[in-house]
Amino acid sequence: MTTEKQTRGIDETFVKAFRESGLFALYEDHKDELFIGVRNNYLNLYYNCGNVAKVEYRRGEIICETSESYLSGTDISKHKNIPPRDICNNYAIIKGNIADRSTPEKKAQSRLVLLNNANDSSKWFCLDIEWRKGFESKQHRTDANFGARFDIIAISKENNHNVALIELKYGAQALGGDSGVYIHIENFSKYQEKGYFDTNENSHKKEIIEIIKSQKMLGINVPAELDNLETEWENSKAEDIKYSFYFITLDNNGETLEHSTPKQSMAGYLFTSRRWGCKKLSSGPKVEKEFGDVTSKSNKLQVSFLFSTQTLDNLSIDDIIDGGYDDKVIPQ
Repeated sequence: MTTEKQTRGIDETFVKAFRESGLFALYEDHKDELFIGVRNNYLNLYYNCGNVAKVEYRRGEIICETSESYLSGTDISKHKNIPPRDICNNYAIIKGNIADRSTPEKKAQSRLVLLNNANDSSKWFCLDIEWRKGFESKQHRTDANFGARFDIIAISKENNHNVALIELKYGAQALGGDSGVYIHIENFSKYQEKGYFDTNENSHKKEIIEIIKSQKMLGINVPAELDNLETEWENSKAEDIKYSFYFITLDNNGETLEHSTPKQSMAGYLFTSRRWGCKKLSSGPKVEKEFGDVTSKSNKLQVSFLFSTQTLDNLSIDDIIDGGYDDKVIPQ
């Protein structure tokens, strides 16, 4: 019998079975490259933000689901259920096939999160990746107008444990189109307008509390500063707990006579006039026209932009927000 479905998280029975299945030992042996995502009564085990396995507790045992393409190296998109031992025994194969399919952006996303969480001095803890509201399926989504994923969710170890919702871009990839700057800003706006953080019955704040609880039960190295998160948030005024939106852009290189830097290209999607050294405005919809100047503190929606010239070959940023970025645009 499956355990009771929760807003986000797992229970002690699930945790015990997970640890006994060998999957936690796999995580411990490879935690420099693996991330456990806590979902609605299941877990996702990620490598390079690719899902090594969806892990569920059903009828008294742990069941894993993975992509046939990760097991066989073919383009078969079918998913199959296999026992945990087969995930452990085939991890090198699965990892290799995910690596072959991973974009530089997903590799960088994973690397940033792992570098941050391995750094005890970081002011932030990355608690989730590939976040989606309630993590509902498309068929059962409670809000049909919000199907977005946010790349990274981080929480501050300091103050009132503020939250950062982060989109990552690597180079000039995917600045336009269906996964572009405008769409991400639109989703930030919906998140804010609908009060997903703290006014919804199944608020993001509640999800975060459940994620932290589950991570601590699993034995993930959650910072001690978050041990009393639920109590601290309960005793804080709602307006004192802030959330902020961020774009992080890596590999901010490439300016030549013919080519713009990613920052310059991004400006073409953000603004109605040339800023940030922009050479050409996008012909598509402009963020500023619909949502205002998101880099202004007087604007209803505000977004911070962090830029680094670092690439996968030399990525060393180990504080996801306060790290050594070459350029920062913070609303002011």
